[in-house]
Amino acid sequence: MNLRQLEVLRSVMRTRSTIAAAQDLGMSQPAVSNAIKNAEASLGFLLFDRVNKRLIPTQEAHILLAEAEPLFLMQAVVNQTAMDLRSGHKGRMRIAATSELSESLLPQVVAHFSKIHTGIDISLETQRLDNLLEYVETGIADVGFAMEPHPRPTLEYLPLATLDMVCACHIESPLSSLPFVTPTDLRDLPLINARTSSRISGLVEAAFRSDKVSYNPTIDVRFMNVAGHFVEEKLGATIMDELTASSRRYTALKSVPFKPLTQVTVSAIVSSSRPQQRLTRSLVGTARNEIQRRLGRKPTA
Repeated sequence: MNLRQLEVLRSVMRTRSTIAAAQDLGMSQPAVSNAIKNAEASLGFLLFDRVNKRLIPTQEAHILLAEAEPLFLMQAVVNQTAMDLRSGHKGRMRIAATSELSESLLPQVVAHFSKIHTGIDISLETQRLDNLLEYVETGIADVGFAMEPHPRPTLEYLPLATLDMVCACHIESPLSSLPFVTPTDLRDLPLINARTSSRISGLVEAAFRSDKVSYNPTIDVRFMNVAGHFVEEKLGATIMDELTASSRRYTALKSVPFKPLTQVTVSAIVSSSRPQQRLTRSLVGTARNEIQRRLGRKPTA
């Protein structure tokens, strides 16, 4: 299969329609159908089952697309490079961050960085942790920012700070007046769980186990910053890191120290196979300084 046929396969699998795929790719519907038929003919097996005029991807199609995904990532890199060259910018900084850090940390970091480095083209991609690591691995992003990422041998993790986990509750909650909150205090209260793909969820569950309290959240969300917005709607309390809790987006959230002490590390993530550019080192330093200013503590070296 050539790259164009793979693009057609990817679009049809996403849209489940040759008409929608044609609109997505700027092709005619017959051209999309012919591309699929030609690919199937050359491969010798079907890519789609035709059921009641619907296209259902076969297992072979799913396997092919999974193997081809790195090609699309590299194509994105080439396209971005071409755009940068055409625009004539003096430099660029491509950042990837998780949802929590895109909201609580990166706006201030980028603001300070931009004042120092004028004329730099900056892009921020908010991604799930696994996608973020892949972006840095493949070079789509120059640097990533995440908390407690799973290790990968192709990546280097630069610790920025160690963060305490806190109990985030509504300012009118009885929890807000406590000097600290334990799992026992939360035993009979509605809890909001942030189902992150990092190791944070496991650390929170371990803290509850150490107090012999069952961790049974009533609401499950994907990101910790989203859990904070649920807290502001008086839907329950959540355990989150103190940096996320310090976001300016919250107006009715109170963070209370959580015991047993549970800590997470926020890191900048770069490729271990590519040298760090001057701009990347400057951005990482700016992030360290912002965390120090926000939380009033010495950042991790």
